Amino acid sequence: MLYFLEFLLLGLGIGVLGTLVGAGGGFILTPVLLLIFPAQPAELLTATSLSVVALNALSGSAAYFRLGRIDLKTSLVYGLVASPWVVLGVFGTSRTPRGLFDILLGLGLLGLCVSLLSQDSKDSGARGEPHPPDGASGSFAERRIVDRDGNVYAYRFRYKLGIWMSTVVGFFSSFFGIGGGPIYVPLMIRLLRVPPHIATATSQCLLLITTSVAVAVHFLRGNLHAKGDIIIPLALGVIVGAQAGAALSGRVGSKTITRTLALLLVLVSFQVLYKGALSLMR
Repeated sequence: MLYFLEFLLLGLGIGVLGTLVGAGGGFILTPVLLLIFPAQPAELLTATSLSVVALNALSGSAAYFRLGRIDLKTSLVYGLVASPWVVLGVFGTSRTPRGLFDILLGLGLLGLCVSLLSQDSKDSGARGEPHPPDGASGSFAERRIVDRDGNVYAYRFRYKLGIWMSTVVGFFSSFFGIGGGPIYVPLMIRLLRVPPHIATATSQCLLLITTSVAVAVHFLRGNLHAKGDIIIPLALGVIVGAQAGAALSGRVGSKTITRTLALLLVLVSFQVLYKGALSLMR
């Protein structure tokens, strides 16, 4: 019973935080599982993490849909483009030794964090791209989203660049088992110029598509059966936590969202790097 409650509380915290930053929680859950189960293959742990991220994304997407902040067209197109690369990522994980996997994950998260912190906080893309460069309008798309509270988000963003971005992110999101949220959100904000609150909500819907594909592949490969006892309490926790995270998102400023994500990535990166280094030295 204590074992169940521990993972239930872990899932609750991951659900709140993962939905708040639009990251799905996989960037926290995967390294935590690596620490808890040091002898388990990375493929089994990423399968567990992705299954929980998928449920978190489902709950979070439902909450953000009610809030009216999801760009459904963009999330659908990007998700379909990423899906084949998600499948390749699953097979890539199965062929990577555990110690090397830990090092790659730690470096990947740390690199993402450095990229986030290197940006000027004033250049956050909160208002989108009001005027695309001359001759580049075909690469941009225009959106006007009005959420449930009456907030208007009118912006232009680098739509075609996001399609290419989805192929790369799709692979690494399933390979590392983090679901892609901590990659999609900062790239949408910094690179594509999507307003942070829209990027956070749209990322959840995009995660729902890509993680569902990854979970289906892991299920067919038999990777979900070994950890079924922890998937259930984690899933219950994230479903409840995702609703709370979405409700809190409107009360948290854009800068707070990105800074919180960056801080968490720093802590997680060093933890995973340390563990990976110890594993390689044995």
